[in-house]
Amino acid sequence: MKVNCYHISDEPQLIPCEYSYAIDAIRQKKPRIWIDLIDAEPGELEEKLDEIEVRGLIRQFCLESRDHPGFYPLNPLAMMVIPVQMEVQDSNTMEYLSILLSNEFMLTIRNSKMARYRKSISAEDSFDLLPDDSTAGILSTLIMGLSLDCLRKSARLSDMIFTLEERRERDPDDVKIEEISTKRSELLTLESIVQGQLPIIDTIISSDKPAKIPETSLDYLRWASANLKSADRKLEWLERRIEVMRSLIDMHAQDRTNRRLGRLTVLSMIFMPVTFLAGIWGMNFKSMPLLSLGNGFVFALVIMFLISGTMFLYFHRKGWFD
Repeated sequence: MKVNCYHISDEPQLIPCEYSYAIDAIRQKKPRIWIDLIDAEPGELEEKLDEIEVRGLIRQFCLESRDHPGFYPLNPLAMMVIPVQMEVQDSNTMEYLSILLSNEFMLTIRNSKMARYRKSISAEDSFDLLPDDSTAGILSTLIMGLSLDCLRKSARLSDMIFTLEERRERDPDDVKIEEISTKRSELLTLESIVQGQLPIIDTIISSDKPAKIPETSLDYLRWASANLKSADRKLEWLERRIEVMRSLIDMHAQDRTNRRLGRLTVLSMIFMPVTFLAGIWGMNFKSMPLLSLGNGFVFALVIMFLISGTMFLYFHRKGWFD
């Protein structure tokens, strides 16, 4: 487990501090402390919750609901669990971020590979990023960064789907159904992340809690909500494009199969008369046409080739082999 601690100055700016200082400040009800727990095991998390005196129902939720998205507006702490992106380059993988929030401090519990977390809010850039000097300011900045990450991932996914469509238009056989299924799986994962974050943010904005949240932080939350709604609409549109492309690929594969079956049917029809004649001349009767001729075998072969060739030319002219 790794622990990062910050104090919010009046500027506002995130200033790294020692864990012992952060614990003392929380116990003395001094405001504006952020503790960030990374890759915490259950036992380690229980120890940290004891040190910051988190008890009761909120402690139980924190230990048992870390993978259940939702907003838990309890007193004196509020808890939220939101789905987030993992830092994976070529695919969408989901993890959960747990946040404990009060007027005095904020505690985050996360995976070390959570996408864009450190880029979204860091000590060096906090002066430009933070809307105000409250813990709600950290929360709103973090959520803003996560919404921008979803927007960026949806744009990247859109480019990849458009590339698949261009490849399919150039060569229908170049795009395999497995590629479509992979992109659809990534899209559904990203869509579940967006739809998991959006209701929680809208709930915070529309609840009574914003009375204690500065207006500047509320603006960040509203913009984050707008970003997520834009990403959600784009993902719904991309899902329809994927379904259309998948249907076209299925239709092309079915058409190709039908053409192959058509050719096999024509070939069987061409050789059917030959098989019929071979069956007749193979009967063991004493009186059989052409059986007594010296060149009967050659004559029979010529008849078979003429019949097969005539039928082949006929079906070819009718376009059965196109």
